[in-house]
Amino acid sequence: MKKQLSLPFIILAFTAISVHAQQTITDHKTEILSFLAEFNVPAVGIGIIENGKISACEVYGELRKGIPAKKDAIFSIASVTKPVVAMTALKLVESGKWDLDEPLYHYWIDPDLKNDDRYKILTTRHVLSHQSGLPNWRTDLTSKKLEFLFDPGHKYNYSGEGFEYLRKALEQKFQKSLGELSDSTLFKPLKMKSTKYKWKDTIDQSRFAFRHNAQKKEYNNQGGMKTSAAAGLLTTIEDYSKFGMHIMNQAGLSENLFHSMISTQVNIKKNNDQGLGWEIIRNLPNDEYALVHQGGSSGVRTIVIFLPISKRGMVVFTNGDEGDKVYTRIIEEYFDPGKDILNTLTAMSYDPANLKIVDVSTDLLAEYTGSYFIESFQMEIDLILEDNTLKIRSPQNTINLYPESEMKFLAKEDDLIISFVKDKNKVTTGFLMGFRGAEPEFCQKIR
Repeated sequence: MKKQLSLPFIILAFTAISVHAQQTITDHKTEILSFLAEFNVPAVGIGIIENGKISACEVYGELRKGIPAKKDAIFSIASVTKPVVAMTALKLVESGKWDLDEPLYHYWIDPDLKNDDRYKILTTRHVLSHQSGLPNWRTDLTSKKLEFLFDPGHKYNYSGEGFEYLRKALEQKFQKSLGELSDSTLFKPLKMKSTKYKWKDTIDQSRFAFRHNAQKKEYNNQGGMKTSAAAGLLTTIEDYSKFGMHIMNQAGLSENLFHSMISTQVNIKKNNDQGLGWEIIRNLPNDEYALVHQGGSSGVRTIVIFLPISKRGMVVFTNGDEGDKVYTRIIEEYFDPGKDILNTLTAMSYDPANLKIVDVSTDLLAEYTGSYFIESFQMEIDLILEDNTLKIRSPQNTINLYPESEMKFLAKEDDLIISFVKDKNKVTTGFLMGFRGAEPEFCQKIR
């Protein structure tokens, strides 16, 4: 799950930074380093695109303690992997070798789903638009097995499992790894020489931006050992900026296919739609729209923003758990549409005034009380019952939860959605927590 984006800072409104982008970033190196120090983030990489070309590409801080950051640093980028996988699939569609709407079961059936006929309707379009009906991760479920939460194509639910399902279908169809498919369609043509899905022997670990927690300590598991279509890409600021330029220049796709990519496949919330592989932020100043993706995992916080109309963009990678706070500062201060984009991303996904609250028995509410562990925050929170209202209590504050159903609760004070999870004996084992449109995270009940 990606943490809350704070927006308390005044942007410097640059109407055009194409000429001065390199100077702008360089001149603010001291300020950017202060952001890193404030939030215990070792390094940040920043790429700026203007007029369809890279105008700035810098990396500041340390790859790990005592190792200065290099301009060609390799970052883990978490879910910002997904647009690259989406484009790999779209390139294959463009070449006539793949079909957006062909059922994936022709090439792959997950063993966990073999007895559920809904696998027969799952398509690439469903996966790329997060309408697969699959959970984010099967490990979020009590059974730890993959299952459909709803019929594919019926609504939005962010899913890493969907992208892994697509990877396996592609690999079965072409008898090539995802890495080989992306190499031939993207990495080699765009000269993305430092981009891989896993280490192998070809990535220089001395260039790697090691993942760090909020206390600036390295994680034991740095990843990179296996291919993941959902969150596994290793790349540089320059390489991903090249990818961004390609996207904004129509990516070699036909008008129709590019239009499908940037068209609303499903609405997430006001001015925030899901296209094919991208979130789309609508109604920006000057009739702009933005293609956006965020990434978050242990020691990784990343964001990419591309504006196809004006051919501008920003790529920001960090290697710390508080990196979203760093990239928020940078985007707000050095990218003039940044505040509007971040405001839309962090806006409420439901209207608190129109919540349809249902009656839930006091006994059931009491069953949900207890302590839960949020891994991404490395923090315990408590659910308590006061005045027949379930409340979530953290060290910072206490928030009332209102039942939309017996299993799903929402907060009027913030964009927080909690869906309880029970085992086969109907005992509450935890809840899935979605915050400000972020990927839902499973929080285990510990007592």
